[in-house]
Amino acid sequence: DGPPPVTGAPGAPMDIKIHDANRDYVIVSWKPPNTTTEGPILGYFVDKCEVGTENWTQCNDHPIKICKYPVSGLFEGHAYYFRVRAVNSHGISKASRMSDPIAALDPTEFERLHDVVSYHDEVEAEGKPPGAPSKIHASETDRTYVVLSWKCMVDSGAWQRVNTQVPIRSPRYAVFDLSEGKHYKFRVLSANIHGASEPSEPTGPIETLQLKGVPSAPGQVISTRETNTSVLIQWAPPKEPNNLIGYYIDQCVKGSKDWTSANHKPHKSTKFVVSGLTTGETYVFRVQAINELGLSDESQESAPLTVKAALILFSSLLLLQFSTAFSATPSAPYDIALLNCDGHSMVLNWKKPLHSGGAHVKAYYVDKRRSGTTMWREIHIPSVTERLYKVEGLTEGAVYQFQVYAANLAGLGPAAKPSADFSCESFSLCIQGSQEVCCVVDEKSGDIVLSFESCQITEGSQFLWKKDYKEITDFSKGLVIKTEGSHSKLIFKNADKEDFGTYSVSVTNTEGVSSSYSISAEELTKMLALSYDIRHPIIPLKSELAYKILERGRMRFWLQAEEISPNVTYKFFANNKELSGADVRCSIIEFIMDHFTEENEGTFTCQITDGGGKGQSSLVLIGDAFKAALAEADYQRREYIRVKEGPHFSEFLSLHVGDDCSVTLVCKVSNLKKESVFQWFKEDTEIVPDVKPDLGSGLCKLPIKLFSLKTAGVYKATISDDRGKDMSQIDISGKASAAELVINCTATGIQLQCHMKYYTSEMNISWCHREAKLSHSDKLVIGGTPAMATIEVIEPTEKDKGAYSIVITNSENSNKRTLDLSGDDRGKVVGGLPDVVTIMEKKTLSLTCTVCGDPKPQVTWLKNGSDVEADDQYSVSLDQGKFASLTIKGVSMENSGRYTMIVQNKYGGESVDIVVSVTAVYHK
Repeated sequence: DGPPPVTGAPGAPMDIKIHDANRDYVIVSWKPPNTTTEGPILGYFVDKCEVGTENWTQCNDHPIKICKYPVSGLFEGHAYYFRVRAVNSHGISKASRMSDPIAALDPTEFERLHDVVSYHDEVEAEGKPPGAPSKIHASETDRTYVVLSWKCMVDSGAWQRVNTQVPIRSPRYAVFDLSEGKHYKFRVLSANIHGASEPSEPTGPIETLQLKGVPSAPGQVISTRETNTSVLIQWAPPKEPNNLIGYYIDQCVKGSKDWTSANHKPHKSTKFVVSGLTTGETYVFRVQAINELGLSDESQESAPLTVKAALILFSSLLLLQFSTAFSATPSAPYDIALLNCDGHSMVLNWKKPLHSGGAHVKAYYVDKRRSGTTMWREIHIPSVTERLYKVEGLTEGAVYQFQVYAANLAGLGPAAKPSADFSCESFSLCIQGSQEVCCVVDEKSGDIVLSFESCQITEGSQFLWKKDYKEITDFSKGLVIKTEGSHSKLIFKNADKEDFGTYSVSVTNTEGVSSSYSISAEELTKMLALSYDIRHPIIPLKSELAYKILERGRMRFWLQAEEISPNVTYKFFANNKELSGADVRCSIIEFIMDHFTEENEGTFTCQITDGGGKGQSSLVLIGDAFKAALAEADYQRREYIRVKEGPHFSEFLSLHVGDDCSVTLVCKVSNLKKESVFQWFKEDTEIVPDVKPDLGSGLCKLPIKLFSLKTAGVYKATISDDRGKDMSQIDISGKASAAELVINCTATGIQLQCHMKYYTSEMNISWCHREAKLSHSDKLVIGGTPAMATIEVIEPTEKDKGAYSIVITNSENSNKRTLDLSGDDRGKVVGGLPDVVTIMEKKTLSLTCTVCGDPKPQVTWLKNGSDVEADDQYSVSLDQGKFASLTIKGVSMENSGRYTMIVQNKYGGESVDIVVSVTAVYHK
């Protein structure tokens, strides 16, 4: 119940239970924790501990995504405890409360059934195998296991032995590692010392379960006053429950966005009393549904509600009378009527319920549906208080039906009888009291519009608009007043966050017709966001950027948009470098990369512009994923040559540096014949080595004598015959340089490293300790590669402390790099950073971790290898010398990529890579 061990990690899983305990396995289930501000849960770890010990061991190597896990490999007769931990991108939660102890025993050990499957049979003494088992069935079925003995895929005809190691001594057995949503058949054999029985009759096809996903979001949330410290919350269940477990309810003080959990165990019903609230404070509430796969999206927030007592009563008699009366919800409204229609909106009214339930009807909710359909849809949040509502955004000529609910302190009453069919065709009917200013965001232009229609108007009438009761005269910021007949609009072409306030309109030459509308800062912020989305729509994608390896090892990067016009433009980037040659066909944008090499590791991005719409998708290929793609591309390239029966390189050119700093080019060729010819080249000039390549083994080497700046350049090797030709090349050009010394801890000691381009014969390198020159020995191992010079101190002691130096000299200058090892506390990352982060657009991302070192280390952040500079969006901090963070406000698709945090002091340091993937928010 306490805070997680790492900031941002999830809470502990709840309600751990043990099912189907047997001789060597149990099935563990639990419920997911609630998440309010934490990141989404990536999976769970299950731990076990044998009773009588304190040795907890982890049961699964990788996080599992569902809330049920079969733990196998238990020892018969031993008792165990179990617990579960949740994982997200910030870290691992506290462990759940441990389960009750459970023993690994046959559950039917003492009450054998007549048709039990056994190992030692009563006919054993007669020298015969036992009879075949009968009545085989699946006593429990889940997504990836059933409880039985033999299996085969339906109609495959191939039976597969499940328990190959140990015979089963009980009539129950869990068959794990099945495929989700597949059909299996099962059969069982009995055995004694004389042999095995015939197989039982197979079961019928048994289908493993298949979960469709997390539940859909719960429906409309309604909050009503309960007491001066509690609120009653009610909501509609999700339309797609998907094996619903229950609900989590969250609360938040209005305007704070600081969401907290109202319940820690899933709640099963659709009503919940939130207690412990502050009297006089205003709250909003939301609900999430959960199943074994996790949490649904949040419901829409409830209307704000101020916490106070439902009623203040002054006598016990009145209290008794009213408490009885308040226990009922109102009856249904009735007589839904259409007052006005302009072809795009309808004005409705209705009659109040005949029975209020004993309390004042405080709210109405309106639903709509197309005539002839069955699905009702909510059309406004929050509720309306008057029996008059304008339904906007309708389709001209379409036919609609409407229904209305009433609510009081006791809750939501039944729906009214559906209205008659109302056709959305223009007509006008002026009703006294219906004149109000309405505020909308124009769905085409994105303008914020205040509109007012007056039923009382004369020939000389004018509409006067005011802000905060002062006439509007400044139109320099794009404010426009547009009046047509009895309808006037105040249009904000370039609204900004300072435009909140009270707006009013009055009509001259009438009997005081006027109306007003107050735009709060919060409402304006939402409208500005909606306006921005309308003016800058996001192009929806059918598929994100992906790759496919083509013939010859070429890489095809592609994505597919939902719909794009012939005027679409697009750009393709590899590690922020724009590449040319992308193409578009039938809403598919693709780029073919002919040569995919080690230099292509990183982030690939496609940006799309179509009119005012924009879209972007990125693909991160680093680490193991990149290595796998590169290996497959190389394989396809070789296979292409192999199919044509030509010679090829099975290992491309590489540079090998010996312990004596000798330099050799090495490669390997395959699929040769006697006539195959191997050649070396430097800058297209053939090199004839003293020793011919050994084509018998396929290993070819080219020693480079007196390796120097003169010998640098592009080297190439070719292998050819009458079947074809293959080529490999390597560039060993560059100018020698040396970085500062860094320290690296090894299994045998401490290694000092000096990163360089490569060694040359003109360079003389020497190492010193406290100004004394060092030589290679068993204690001091001096080595190097073309990229780095090293010295390793084996099993260092106190006398090995002090200043170490590397001196690099050539004919032009001398360079010295020094590192003091008087201390040994290098810069380190203690923890807290995830490997991969996925975040939606417009959110705020905070990457935070703890660093240490003495002296206090410096922290540097990189994005795709380039320094991150602090600005309005990026914020970098290092608090108290140990809490390092990078905050990105309002993330966008351009913020995707590989971020690197480098922590370092004078004794060394280390770096951590985090892959950030930003996903688009699509608006219907």
